[in-house]
Amino acid sequence: MNSYTTTVKVRKIMGFKDIRKGLTLLLLWPVLMIASLICLRFTPFAVLVMLLVFLAIIPICVYLGKLTAPFRGKESFEKKEVKFIIRDGSLYTGDIRLDVEWDETDHSILVDNAYLYKPFKHQKGTVVTRFAGIIEEPFADDFMGFLRENNVEGIRNVV
Repeated sequence: MNSYTTTVKVRKIMGFKDIRKGLTLLLLWPVLMIASLICLRFTPFAVLVMLLVFLAIIPICVYLGKLTAPFRGKESFEKKEVKFIIRDGSLYTGDIRLDVEWDETDHSILVDNAYLYKPFKHQKGTVVTRFAGIIEEPFADDFMGFLRENNVEGIRNVV
């Protein structure tokens, strides 16, 4: 069982605190909207409150856009040291079996574990990724040499 540690670009993952902040605002807005609709029968002042609550969705959307900005686009990647293990001719990180794609044009390697999850027989399904990373130069050629040296199966070339 051989192992190799290298630098990999992986996606940032939104933490629970950020998710909680966004969900709190998104769940609070409809509650206030419904409460203002219920109060509309009792007082005409509720129309003004309902209008303010309705317009409050605009700053909520702006805040959610700023909250999720680091997780979109090129800024959504971070470099990490990842340890890879070869077992039975396959590449693993931890207990996750990885597929390997070699892109010869820009000398990068995509390692991922993506599969189609279909909880029901006739459902379209959802693609689930447990790990995805890109190994770029100057680390890609050494890593590819390590894979070929250990006879890793299923390396696909991307053109």
